[in-house]
Amino acid sequence: MITVSYATKNTPYEKVLNERLLPTLKKFNLRYDIAYPEDFGSWQANTHIKAEIIKQMLLKHKEPIVFLDADATIECYPELFFKLQDYDMSYHSFDFDFYWKNKEGSSKREVLSGTLYFRYNEKVLQFIDEWIEENKKSTQWEQKNLQIVVERWKGKLKIYPLPLEYIAIVKGGDRVPNFIKNPVIVHHQASRRFRHYRRKK
Repeated sequence: MITVSYATKNTPYEKVLNERLLPTLKKFNLRYDIAYPEDFGSWQANTHIKAEIIKQMLLKHKEPIVFLDADATIECYPELFFKLQDYDMSYHSFDFDFYWKNKEGSSKREVLSGTLYFRYNEKVLQFIDEWIEENKKSTQWEQKNLQIVVERWKGKLKIYPLPLEYIAIVKGGDRVPNFIKNPVIVHHQASRRFRHYRRKK
């Protein structure tokens, strides 16, 4: 298993990766591979290549990968990932209303793409190809396109439900909510600052 990520060249995300994810990968002595693709000019365009990076990494390493966004930090050794070899994919189904609005009872869930596990096999590669195609034909957030493909593939992949501790999102003050007792991977929401990024011409 290898952890992968990417930061587009000459964008704020290079600094984010060097300050957030990279030091914690080294801290826990995890194998990793970081891609540095060219800047496509906007935050949205740069996030849309996530699926392509994941496919490239699977084909390059031919083993399971964990994808983490550049703004993630690893707080504890992520031992769960080393126990998922019988699963094709792992992602978290996010309860938006509970997490952000403290409301319970909603059945709506969102697939999160900041922490993802993929096994290396033909079915997974086909799944990612569909995600890539969905990103090409839709300008909406790549995470929403991922959800479309996940719904389409229900029952075709063996999925492990990723615990919230592996994709904890900071709230006010760059802090993880108190109901997440032992966060393993924390996402610091760099997109809040950079989603309106445009390359200077």
